[in-house]
Amino acid sequence: MLRLGSLAPLRTPAPSGDLKVAPTVRPAEEGRTGMRVTIRVSPFAPVQEVVDFAVRCEEAGFDGIGILDSQMINRDVFVTLGQIAAATKRMTLSTAVVNPVTRHVSVLAAGAATLDDIAPGRVQMWLGRGFTAVNLVGLKDARTRDLGDAIRDIKRLLAGEWDVFPGIHTHMRIAPRRIPLYLAAQGPRTIRLAGEVADGLLLTGSSGQKSRQRARELVAQGAKEAGRDPSEIDIALNLYTSIRESRDEALRWAGPLIVLQLNDDAWLADAGIDAKGVRMPAALSGAYPDPMHAENHEAAMDASETVPYELRLEIAEKLGLIGTPEDCIARLKQLAADGFDNIYMRTVDTISFPSAEVEAYRTKIRAAVATLP
Repeated sequence: MLRLGSLAPLRTPAPSGDLKVAPTVRPAEEGRTGMRVTIRVSPFAPVQEVVDFAVRCEEAGFDGIGILDSQMINRDVFVTLGQIAAATKRMTLSTAVVNPVTRHVSVLAAGAATLDDIAPGRVQMWLGRGFTAVNLVGLKDARTRDLGDAIRDIKRLLAGEWDVFPGIHTHMRIAPRRIPLYLAAQGPRTIRLAGEVADGLLLTGSSGQKSRQRARELVAQGAKEAGRDPSEIDIALNLYTSIRESRDEALRWAGPLIVLQLNDDAWLADAGIDAKGVRMPAALSGAYPDPMHAENHEAAMDASETVPYELRLEIAEKLGLIGTPEDCIARLKQLAADGFDNIYMRTVDTISFPSAEVEAYRTKIRAAVATLP
């Protein structure tokens, strides 16, 4: 097993003038067809433990791993991914999700390019508004306009272009690189923006087949307005995931994420759920840093169970992959039938590893996924 400090020799990049831009290659095009599944892992533990767990994810058959970026909660995303890159062989490695507020776009581009040295062709940059990475240090989320500017600038930097920044004659010497950029988006403007500027959309917050179809249409609109081919924009579904041997166990573990939706009237309406006035329990409002990433997950789960079971179950069925392995397989089959072939298992775990999900995937789900078109 690779240990910290024992990185394998890196490939030596050619001098900048000789670098060639390789075509963007998606995991599905690297000798594999069908559904791709990426798992979210939080780097809450010492880096070597995260690396060891990432190796388990690859051995379980996952096509990719997304490492959470939130510096007040976890280890650094780029350092962690660098170690994972050296210890794994085939998984796609994604920043899940960086933002243009806490890091300058040039820093993001250089970080991705450096990862590409270690794992050429396996790196993806997922970019979003910031959430806990910005909120927990008193900053504001990136605006939609900021996200568009950031993706355009990062693409230009990674292409090796000169004069990306006004008034400064410079370029990124370690470019060009071809690293896919995905925009994490939920609202219509940002989804459309993904079609305009990004290589892919990480679709967050979808509540069912209709909302996913609307997202497809918005991506196509954005792409056409920018003179791009909509079929070239990949769509990855960000699905909240909690997989246990019993549905009750899965609902309990995902409880805080489930009941958080009770404060989102627009999402409930879109999902066709009548909560009959039930809101997120007041006890969850004080969870640190928030209900989604609660450090005291046990207390957050207890508070969530004050919401009626049937309502929690109804929300869970719209949120993602919450239930038994068999529930998960049935949902993935339906998504494949709807034409979606890129799945991000957004696990609930923030200060623990998603061991149950990895074991379920290794023993039951992976074989079923392999049969999907």
